[in-house]
Amino acid sequence: MKRITILVTTLALTLAAGCKGKDKDAGGGAAGKTAEPGKAADTAKGPTLTINEADWVEKDLTTVSPMIHVTMKVPKDAKLEKNGNGGVDITLAPHYVITVSNMAVSNAAEALANRKALTLEHTGYINGKVLTEEPNGFIYTMQMKTEENGNTYQPEVHWAVALDKEGAIYLIYDERSMDGFSTPGSAWSEALAKQVYAIVKASAKAT
Repeated sequence: MKRITILVTTLALTLAAGCKGKDKDAGGGAAGKTAEPGKAADTAKGPTLTINEADWVEKDLTTVSPMIHVTMKVPKDAKLEKNGNGGVDITLAPHYVITVSNMAVSNAAEALANRKALTLEHTGYINGKVLTEEPNGFIYTMQMKTEENGNTYQPEVHWAVALDKEGAIYLIYDERSMDGFSTPGSAWSEALAKQVYAIVKASAKAT
């Protein structure tokens, strides 16, 4: 499972790199214009995702994938589907997906460390920083590397939560969807990350 996660992340980075040179980059920078290196393109505005916890309902994820013995709150209008790794993808918006994975690791701390290695510590990103860290989760910021032609990307904020049930480890995290590569990083704001992280952390339970 860990190898599959790494391969999927590597593929996503490769696809993102392939978008360079198009009319608009994946983080809100305009192709064909030389931006000041290290300065994020802050003119493009990403879509705003409104979260109302009153519209979230508890869901048993084993009804979507038998590998995921987790119950948690999800938006009642979200799309839930089993992904190719046997996990569950929860689509809140075209650009915003929450993934729940069964991790082949020893404990929750290792699952969180694995997520850090694939995101804010990965060489494909810069300015990675943990904003909030707890034993079972963290919120972090990062941005894609500046391109050689000077095009820059907006920072974005994401989160991860780990569950441990008698050695069964589950990782819940948000990420940029495959359909969201052209979405400016501002769509994943710190306020949004904190709000969704709090709901998931409080409601998610391994069963």
